Amino acid sequence: MRTSFSTLAVMVASLLVKEAFAAPALRRDYYLDTDSVIVTEEIWVNQLPDGSYSTGLPTAVVTSTIDGNPVLVTEPVPSPTNPPPAPIFDAPAIAEVAVPDSTTSTSPIPEPTLPSVPDAVFIEQKPPSTSVEPTTYPTPTTSVTPTVVPTTLESVAIPTPSVPAAPVAPIVPPISSSGKRGLAYNAANLLSAFTSASNVTWAYNWGSSTVAIPSNLEYVPMLWGLRQSETSNWHESADKALAAGSTHLLAFNEPDLGAQANLGYAEAAAGYLTYMQPYASKAKLVSPAVTNGGGEMGLTWLSNFLRACSSCTIDKVALHWYNGGDAAAFKEYMAKAYTAGGNRPLWITEFEASGSDEEQAAFLTEVMAWMDKTDYIERYAYFMVSDGNLVDGTTLSKLGSAYASS
Repeated sequence: MRTSFSTLAVMVASLLVKEAFAAPALRRDYYLDTDSVIVTEEIWVNQLPDGSYSTGLPTAVVTSTIDGNPVLVTEPVPSPTNPPPAPIFDAPAIAEVAVPDSTTSTSPIPEPTLPSVPDAVFIEQKPPSTSVEPTTYPTPTTSVTPTVVPTTLESVAIPTPSVPAAPVAPIVPPISSSGKRGLAYNAANLLSAFTSASNVTWAYNWGSSTVAIPSNLEYVPMLWGLRQSETSNWHESADKALAAGSTHLLAFNEPDLGAQANLGYAEAAAGYLTYMQPYASKAKLVSPAVTNGGGEMGLTWLSNFLRACSSCTIDKVALHWYNGGDAAAFKEYMAKAYTAGGNRPLWITEFEASGSDEEQAAFLTEVMAWMDKTDYIERYAYFMVSDGNLVDGTTLSKLGSAYASS
């Protein structure tokens, strides 16, 4: 991390003595004309990894001059035969800015000594983070890249950018609070801790197939991305899951994030038509799950996808949320997502608070009560069923107990 500061350098005031003459050979007056020259210098101070500071050389960035008004400094007197020499005025001393040692000094940068000149501070800030927690999944990496580079698949046709506006689904009727809560997992054996949790009814593992899971849970398959390793067995896995009782299918995982499915919205729309649309009459189809990143990510990506996939059957909208433990911000974001998704029911397939187990439990208690009574929230799953998070070994942790029973 680099932290940089800049400080205003010096105002240089020069006193210029000018002679102004009235009538020649009759009288002579002396005037003092003060011009102010303001020089703004920029000094970058970088914080090094070891905590020390490195100070660069000052660089002038702005120079301006303020013309003063002539001031009469002597009473007019008759011009003598041998006029006395004009008085000389010394220019004021120039205040110097002390610059710290350029290698390891950690002392603060002193302020300029001229109080009449305001300090100019330029702070280099790290671009806002996307505040996105990557999904745990065996195949992708877990680093977060702020720039999304669309993946190109030879088997996917890219539609033209000009597409009609996304249709708006009708507002859904109220949904019962029961059946909303689900489990995101990698290790199926850990799900046994939730067999007696009546509030938990479904589960998914970011994949299209699973080993046996508790009978009280509906398994929901996901087409994680459009790589050959994910699409080759998709139809076989989806058909098997539907035959076993699955009622929904999930589309791509965080396509707006380079470290995850990494798909442009047009590419994702083409892939959706190829692999998801054939099941429109057999299951409820859930949109790609976007992050809550800013810029071209998150809800912007979702809106673009819905326009590009206007001929697609999209019954629900999935999304993820990682942004600390601000319950109010969570609720506000979900309201925006509902609008961006064309008033489709929401599936929050990943969300997580930060802080201690107690702080996370307090967050969960508030937002789950809100989601359970909010009509447009249809399903949600906290991140995630893993040892040390929702479970300790094969039993519920304190946080897991709050999630299962609140």
